[in-house]
Amino acid sequence: MTNPALQDLPFADYQFPTRHVDGPRVAIVGEAPGAEEARLGMPFVGRSGRMLDEGLAAAGIARGECLVANVFRRQPPGNKVGHFFASRARAKREGRALDERWGVFGTSDRLLADYAGEIVHLRDALAAFAPRVIIAVGRTPTWALTGRNGILSLRGTPLPCRLLDGVLDGVEVVPTFHPSYLMRGNWPEVPVFHDDLRLARSRAG
Repeated sequence: MTNPALQDLPFADYQFPTRHVDGPRVAIVGEAPGAEEARLGMPFVGRSGRMLDEGLAAAGIARGECLVANVFRRQPPGNKVGHFFASRARAKREGRALDERWGVFGTSDRLLADYAGEIVHLRDALAAFAPRVIIAVGRTPTWALTGRNGILSLRGTPLPCRLLDGVLDGVEVVPTFHPSYLMRGNWPEVPVFHDDLRLARSRAG
């Protein structure tokens, strides 16, 4: 049965490798689809996708050999990822359940139980793909994959993947900026973004 909280939101599925992967695998995980992604049904297209593709090419990562996903496969209203979260007070006020097992997102918000299946789906897809390194593109995937907050302090730091703990050994998460952040006037950070992608490539081996 379709979750009513999800069924009216535009959908973009994961992009699976388009060619054989020979060697250690890399996965790329973003936040949620934007309008262009939802229109085409694929993650990371449009301006953000082009910037990601340029960075991957500079780092020597073949997108066609990667699993490319978002934490949430549905486009949130207004492209605000906060749609999927709520504080305890707000959830109680609105009569909505929280899934507390994933911890705090940001300062006080927690995942609304309606959307917990998206994290489980991501975990299962990553377990099946078995990447050596996961690039967390933005703060939401950094939280989902590691349980930690603070992309500005965490970017470029290899971290263990909590979603695969006990399933696959040694999988690392390399957080980096989301292209949409760079395009909001943070162009001086583009070389840093490229360095993070190169780090992910080197950690993959």
